[in-house]
Amino acid sequence: MGIRMKENEWKVNHLIFGFSVGAIASYMLLSSSFVSSESVYMLIIFNFLFVSLTFPLDGTLTRKISMLLIGNIIGLFWNYLFSLFAYTVAYYLGDFFNTVYIILSPFVNFIWIVSFWSISLTALTNSKDEKQRLRLDN
Repeated sequence: MGIRMKENEWKVNHLIFGFSVGAIASYMLLSSSFVSSESVYMLIIFNFLFVSLTFPLDGTLTRKISMLLIGNIIGLFWNYLFSLFAYTVAYYLGDFFNTVYIILSPFVNFIWIVSFWSISLTALTNSKDEKQRLRLDN
């Protein structure tokens, strides 16, 4: 019973630390004048979903935080490229594309969120397999 209690406490500590890192990253993005507000809102959603779904799982805290920060960088890059694409298409198609952009933007952003989340689950599973291999080798 004591082991189970420590394991639950460990997961809660990871979750609290993950939300803290996500909040700090989100605040830094909000305070930056170089990042569009749409990108920041998508990254806040990503941080919340990633931390709440990934941090309670098994895996090292270092790997989880690294994956969260890599996800923020990929999200910034993705939103930057998507906004360049949107500006280019809007220049040639006019105001019609603005309506299409408003509808498609959340769906296009969720493509990278789901893809990155699945890759990060693979990385966490690999870290668990490495721990088990090390235990078996000893």
